[in-house]
Amino acid sequence: MTPQLLDVIALLVLAPALALLLAPGTRRRDGWRATVTPLASIIGSGFLVVGPILAGVAGRGAAMAMAGLCALAWLFGSAVRFNIAHAEPLRGTTRAPRLQQLDRIAELGLALAYFISVAYYLNLLGAFLLKGFGMVSPDLARMVTTAILAGVGALGWFRGFRGVERVEIYAVSFKLAVIAGVLAALAAVWLAEPAVRAVTLPAKHPGWHELRVLLGCVILVQGFETSRFLGRDYPAPLRIRSMRWAQGLSTAIYVAFIALLLPHVPPGHTGAAVEETEIIDILGRVGPLLGPLLVLAAVASQLSAAVADMGGAGGLLAELSERLPPRRAYVAIVVVAIALTWMANLFGIIAIASRAFAVYYALQCVLAVALAGGRPWLRAVYALGAVLAGVVVVFGLPAG
Repeated sequence: MTPQLLDVIALLVLAPALALLLAPGTRRRDGWRATVTPLASIIGSGFLVVGPILAGVAGRGAAMAMAGLCALAWLFGSAVRFNIAHAEPLRGTTRAPRLQQLDRIAELGLALAYFISVAYYLNLLGAFLLKGFGMVSPDLARMVTTAILAGVGALGWFRGFRGVERVEIYAVSFKLAVIAGVLAALAAVWLAEPAVRAVTLPAKHPGWHELRVLLGCVILVQGFETSRFLGRDYPAPLRIRSMRWAQGLSTAIYVAFIALLLPHVPPGHTGAAVEETEIIDILGRVGPLLGPLLVLAAVASQLSAAVADMGGAGGLLAELSERLPPRRAYVAIVVVAIALTWMANLFGIIAIASRAFAVYYALQCVLAVALAGGRPWLRAVYALGAVLAGVVVVFGLPAG
């Protein structure tokens, strides 16, 4: 199968998928709109780097490792969903004051992580935009990032959450359409060429460092918790369902992508230090158009993930302050993100954000244990989740 034919297959799948996702009937469905925010955050920069990372640390078991990471994320998501149903009704009441205080402490840490992740995503977006024009300049990339942040902040100020959400819908729709096209091309190669199916990476026996990297990869499937902070726009049952949809769809995409990608990863790949653009080089060898398509998807991915986290952070800050409107929260987030862009190495700071997310999941699991009451099996499951999140906090190495 020629690379040119694979490009055609990718486009033949991409075009109708994009038309379906952007159809007015799809865009106007509350269920889809509520799913877009967590989905945009889950399939962010992680989609671009997780394949080479897992190929390096898990070898031929990379797809199983990805399934394990998604299962762990589902456990954390289950605790968040349980708390949407059982902790949110406590807000504004005098019941369980200590549990409400625990929840607020967890959210303060999460707010910090969101501030950093918005800056991180948009700095990567700026770098990708410059790379597309063949330019490498850290200062120019910061200027581009600042301009994008200012634009997103202005959108949040003048149009509120609905305006921010509209950007998410278009960016996520394009990203998912490109992913569908890339998966179709990779599947076509796998089905048509027995030699590709026969290629397997060496078996890996992960050491302590590799296990720590795997723990750090949990951050790459983070983002489902944004559903909890959309309560001003969607009722609790819809947010619970949409979080399940987002996690289920992202799990299917991640596992299928890694399984189909593995035969194309160079045999000597170590995965010790993965460049953001490595996946583009790998796909570029499969089909000439797949690399550039993924560059465009990368830009949409960073934008949609940043906007999703900004939407979650805006709702979170409004919830914590009880007086700060979301549109003012968006401006505060942008100001902090711009400051971080110019004063810090974000690849170092992202390690702090990674641990802040894991701390939040640990505290959400502890809260779920307290609220589970007389259901010992459920308490045991969430207690295990708290322990696993704590292990990520202590031992996980950042994957980005």
